[in-house]
Amino acid sequence: MEVLIAILAIITVALPIGMIIWKKLMKRPRKYSSAALKSFSYFFPATWTERRWWVFVAITAGICEEVVFRGFMLHYLHVFPWTLNLTLALLISSVIFGLNHLYQGAGGVAGTAIVGILFGLLFLLTGNLLLPIIFHVVMDLRLLAILQPPADTPSWESTVEIE
Repeated sequence: MEVLIAILAIITVALPIGMIIWKKLMKRPRKYSSAALKSFSYFFPATWTERRWWVFVAITAGICEEVVFRGFMLHYLHVFPWTLNLTLALLISSVIFGLNHLYQGAGGVAGTAIVGILFGLLFLLTGNLLLPIIFHVVMDLRLLAILQPPADTPSWESTVEIE
């Protein structure tokens, strides 16, 4: 069981962060399709204040989504009233989890559903939501490592004129 947990940790957390660090060490610029980023730019934190809020949102999303999709929905589909087998309950809850990320497009839905299956397996193996919550939060926070931090931007309070 520990080996599977380690593999899940590597896939969901260590690999993406490791790639970011490797590119920085090799001084390779990050290349993104400007069209792909532009369509999501309103989601990305652009100021230091927004980056701080992003941390709060990542933590609350990790907790809430894991409680709803792994804690509640998996039990609901498996035990009462549906009594589906655990594999089917996991697949259905993961697909619904993926569909809740429809704003990311078809690829985002599929990727999120796969991550939902991995988090569900992690929950089933450990019997605890703590590790799926931690991995979920770290996956959401990795955007802060991917995006360039903003230059020293003044907070909005300092730019507002008070008469």
